[in-house]
Amino acid sequence: MEQRISETKLFWSCEILFGSDLNVSRQFLDYLQTGGIKSAYRKRAMETHPDRLIGLDLPLRKQGIERFHAVQEAYETLLSFLRTKETCQILHGKNGAAKMRPNPPASPFRQGHTCSQSAQNGTRQDFFYHSGKIRPIILPDETRRSHSYANTENLYRGQLPLRHLLFGHFLYYSGLANWRTIARILTWQKTERPRLGELARRFGMCRQEEIASILNARKPCRPFGETAQMLGILTEHQVRVLLFHQQRMQKKFGTILVEKNLISKPELQELLDRFQDHNVTMQAQ
Repeated sequence: MEQRISETKLFWSCEILFGSDLNVSRQFLDYLQTGGIKSAYRKRAMETHPDRLIGLDLPLRKQGIERFHAVQEAYETLLSFLRTKETCQILHGKNGAAKMRPNPPASPFRQGHTCSQSAQNGTRQDFFYHSGKIRPIILPDETRRSHSYANTENLYRGQLPLRHLLFGHFLYYSGLANWRTIARILTWQKTERPRLGELARRFGMCRQEEIASILNARKPCRPFGETAQMLGILTEHQVRVLLFHQQRMQKKFGTILVEKNLISKPELQELLDRFQDHNVTMQAQ
């Protein structure tokens, strides 16, 4: 049985594999995909492999080996986290009763792959990219950075998984966005929302000097709320209240897409309608 992994360790693992500039958050953990983890791991493993350390001084070799082991640990941690999450999704229904669901189909990544009639719900799963209704969502700077980031042949081409999806997952499995694009949008979403300390001060839960103490005591990758609880400045209930208001006040995923001119309002509405139809169908099963 998989052990529960702390949020701090998950954040640390994401920063090791994906880079410290990613602004890892709970939302990013929700959108983690096995393919993205493996791709990031291959890149980091090549960068930190001990074979690259030949000829270096002993202290540098030791540091390099420690980085390589950290990459290995981060990779195994994130895969274990996804296995645990997938097990919970498969084994438990809405009311906690045991319930088996088919695993989501693997991504075929075949040129010209089309969807077929779904035997589970009797409805045809239309994919916007293949039908040409909505163009793939590609960030402007991605086309300048690397052709591989903007290559539409690398987008998912297959059926929607037969399970409840987040909106970003829906975009990914509809062949409209890759995981890097989704991660960037999540970063925008996080940076534009009110900070937890700001909300705590606004609600009268702590003073400005207490916020400074929390920030000074906070370790890398450790959430603000967790540090505040450790210092006895905020209670667990207060942190939950603050997180609820923070999430409620942040911009919606689709709103950011429209504001960044990545899709139009009519396109967003069409996507939301299909997204809601899918989740309603999965809930009824």
